[in-house]
Amino acid sequence: MPMSRMILAALLMAAPMLCAQTAGTSNGASAKAETRAAAAESGKKARQPAHEPLQITINFKRVYHGKLSSDKTYTLAATTNETLPAIRDDARFHASASDEKDYLESNTDVDILALKRSGGSIYLALRISTQTFGMDVPEGLPKLPGIGIHQYILTPTVSIGKQVTVYSSTDALHKTTVEVQLLVQSAGVN
Repeated sequence: MPMSRMILAALLMAAPMLCAQTAGTSNGASAKAETRAAAAESGKKARQPAHEPLQITINFKRVYHGKLSSDKTYTLAATTNETLPAIRDDARFHASASDEKDYLESNTDVDILALKRSGGSIYLALRISTQTFGMDVPEGLPKLPGIGIHQYILTPTVSIGKQVTVYSSTDALHKTTVEVQLLVQSAGVN
């Protein structure tokens, strides 16, 4: 019996040391894995610039009854992951030559709703709202101004440095064509 007690005592003394070695190895391996994951995550963040300056050019054309009625180009600076820019272009016109109190307004609003870079491309959400007027009425009726309100929401992904038509529409009934072109360029600081 003394021999079995000695074997039991040896096992009881060795068991805590074996458990401590096993626990230390698995904790060490998991700590190394966590360190590697944290290093990989910080490497990803370092490669993607937090704020990148861009120059965005928007060309908005409208052809009405075969005549160019609106051709506006807007250039603005924007930065990814920052407050997004907006443009308000308002104009005021006399409604009649005889009465100086009557005015009509023409407005074009451009809002950039989202701006993200992925490699060599830019994704943006763009809203263009227009309010226009016309004096086109059927023959025999007095010429009264008409107001047209339009809103275009575009969400293209475009290559940096290439001008692209992101929207084109023809309305045969009203003989109107609308085209929106977009050019995004890096505005790198020298």
